Formats: sequence, C-alpha cells, structure tokens
Amino acid sequence: MLKSINEDGEPESSLSGTAPDNKPGSRSPLLRGGRALLQILLMLAVLGGSYFAMNRIIDTKPERDPRPFRPNVYSVETVTAKPQANRPKLLLYGEVQAARSVELRPLVNGEIIAVNPNLSAGARVSKGDVLIEIDPFYHRGALSEARANLAQARATLAETEARIIAENDQLEAAETQLRLAESDLERAQSLVSSGALTEKQVEDRRLIVSQRQQAVSQRRNNRLIEDARREQQVASIDSLTWKVQQAERNLENAVLKAPFTGVVNSENAEPGRYVSSSDVVVTLYDDEALEARFTLTDAQYGRISADADPLIGRAIKVVWTVGLSSYEYTGQIDRIAAEIASKRGGVEVVARIDPTSSAVQLRPGAFVEIDVPDRLYGQSFRIPETALFNGAEVFVVEDGKLVRRIVEIAAFDGEDIIISDGLEPGDVVMTTHLTQADDGVRVREPGSKAPGAGDGVAARSTRGS
Repeated sequence: MLKSINEDGEPESSLSGTAPDNKPGSRSPLLRGGRALLQILLMLAVLGGSYFAMNRIIDTKPERDPRPFRPNVYSVETVTAKPQANRPKLLLYGEVQAARSVELRPLVNGEIIAVNPNLSAGARVSKGDVLIEIDPFYHRGALSEARANLAQARATLAETEARIIAENDQLEAAETQLRLAESDLERAQSLVSSGALTEKQVEDRRLIVSQRQQAVSQRRNNRLIEDARREQQVASIDSLTWKVQQAERNLENAVLKAPFTGVVNSENAEPGRYVSSSDVVVTLYDDEALEARFTLTDAQYGRISADADPLIGRAIKVVWTVGLSSYEYTGQIDRIAAEIASKRGGVEVVARIDPTSSAVQLRPGAFVEIDVPDRLYGQSFRIPETALFNGAEVFVVEDGKLVRRIVEIAAFDGEDIIISDGLEPGDVVMTTHLTQADDGVRVREPGSKAPGAGDGVAARSTRGS
C-alpha cells in the first residue's frame, strides 16, 4: 500500500488503481487527536528537562561565606577643650562724625571784596588763613570818629581837672582869710569890755567873718561840682574808649580767618556779595578730631558694664571699607551719649578715632565697622561654631565614639563660640558638622587608624559634610 501526504500534511493511503478521497470531512479523527497528544507530550518533556537542569545547576553551585557586618566610621576634625580667659569682640556698625565743626558767619556787615582762592568744599585750610575780606571803608571811618570823640573827652577832662586845681587854690585862700577874720573878731570882742572898741566895730568884724565863711562854702561847692564833672568825664572817656576798641575790633573782623586747621565742608562766598552777621559763609570741621557713634544693645551694655574693666577708655578698631579695599584705624571709647537711644533699642556710645593710624584720610559720614572688646570670661572654652548642634549641644569623642554634651554658651566671637559650662578640660570636641551625629556613632580623626580597621571595618570620610 502506498502513502502520500495531502495538502493538509496528513498521510493518505491509496490502493493502486484507487483514486484518493479529497473531501474535507473524509479525515480520520483518530489521526488528528494523536497529533495533538504528541505535541503536549513534547512540551512536557521540554519543561521537565529544564526543571531538572536548573536544580542540577543550583545543587552544584559552590557555597560562599556570608558577608560580615561592617559599621561605618566617619573621619572628623576635633579640638581639645582648654580652659582659659576669653574676651570676645562685638562687631558693630557706626557712622563717623566730626568732633569739632563750626559755621563761620561774618562778624560785621558789608560787601565781600576778596575770597581765598582755595576756599572750596573739601579743601584744607590752616589756622589763621584769611577766608574772606569785607570792605573796611565804613569801619575805618567809625574808628576815626571814635578816636576823635575820645580825644575830645580827654581834653575836656584835662580842662575840668585844671578848674579843680584852681578851685582848690581859691578854697585855701578863702579859708586863710576866714581864719584871719575869726582871729580879728576874737580880739575885738576882748577889747569891748575895756571900751577900746565899740559894739558896732565888733559887729562889722562879725559881718566880715560871715562873708568869709560864705566865700569858703562857695569854693567848696564849686570844687564838688568840678569833681562831679570830672567823674562824668572819666565815665564818658571809658565809654568812648570802648567805642574805639569796638571800632578797632570791627575793622579786624572785616577779615574772616580760619579759627583752626581743618577741611571746608561748604562755602557760600563770592566777591560783591553783601553779607550780614546772620549769613553762614563757610562751614569748617577739624579732620584730626573725628569720632564714631554706634549703639550697644541693652544686653551688650549691661554685660560690659558688669565687667571689671570700665567701658570708657576701651581701645577699639575701626574698619572703613571702600570698594574692595579696607582700611583700619585705632580709637578709644570716649563717652556715652547723654540720652538712651530708645528708638534703636540701646545705648549710644561715642569713640574718638585716631585719623593718623592709617594712610587714607577718614571723612565724616563714612559707614564703618567697629570691633569693641566684650566682657572677659575667665576659665571658659573657645571652640569653632561648627561644633554646635541644635543650639546648645556638642559631641565629644570618647573611645572612638560620639557622646552628646549640653553646654552653656556665653558669647559668640566671629566663627568661634565661648562656652562657660558643659565641658571638662581635655575633652576632645568634634568640630565637623556631621549630619549623622548621634550618641555612639563611631568616628576617627584624619590620619589615625579606625577602630577595628584590621578586622575589615570600613571608614567613611565626612570632611566638609
């Protein structure tokens, strides 16, 4: 019997001489079921072989030892706590002002006839330099008139004194004549009883004495009048002398001079301008007498006031920053302002600055930094501020592990903090601001061997974290 495969891939049998049956419904159901069963068996055989191969690979895999636990060790920076006396510095800000300045006004009225060619804002003038000149014509005339009146008063005084001398001479003569008349009257009275003289002759002599007494009284009154005139004239001379001095002073004040060496802050003077004593023509300040004004808070002032060293007289440092350059000046606290700066919430302090302590000339109005020494903290610890955690905690290293300490902060000083309590001398304080910082965290200092490093313990660097 011959077999052939039809279009569907199924085997067909045919007898010689017999035509094949090509109808679809003529396929054998037994053949179709056998083919499906064969495919299922083939799939199960593939899966079973894969499972067996996988288990074989797992069973033949070499065993490995478990990886040991390795705790992290962080590399940190530390400092050793050493007790010492620490005086932090307060960084404050203030403004430079002139300790001595003046508004110059002309002391006399008149027209400006000359102005110093160097008189301009910012220029430096020396003591005694002539700043402006006022027309002296009227002041010279007033001086001449005052001198003439004084000379006339002195001449009148001389005339009065001459009359006083004459009156004195006449008074002496009248008194002499009175004494003679009185003596003659006494003799006449002694002769009346003897009959040598009559009563009429005695009365005549009494009349002469009375006339002589009147003459003496008149001379004395004249002398008193002349003395009074003399006193009046002396007073007039004193007044006229002052007028002469005033005229001389006005003539001198027609020239306005610099009262001290300084810098011109402003000027308002031009030739031909009429000025009076109410006009400010020049404003001048002393550039060698500068001061800085700054404010201490109530807490800062109270803390420094409790220090053994007084606030007045403390040396300070003043820094003036101009662009990218900074210039330092020395100074000293001079006084405390008269009133509390309530609007700024503190106490205003004034310090004198030494402008010669730097080559750059300091000017009023400059905004400066001021370093003021704070109070002294004895037996305290100074550590970097990076060692501070949560406002009042630090970590010390003990046996390679961190231990938390609560500390009392006395003051801040730049990038450092002053600790008054919470540390012991010799404590090793971590200064690296470690994010993972906590009690028991293992750490080591750079360059030192990590604890347990020989046992495979891993070290992790956290510098700069």
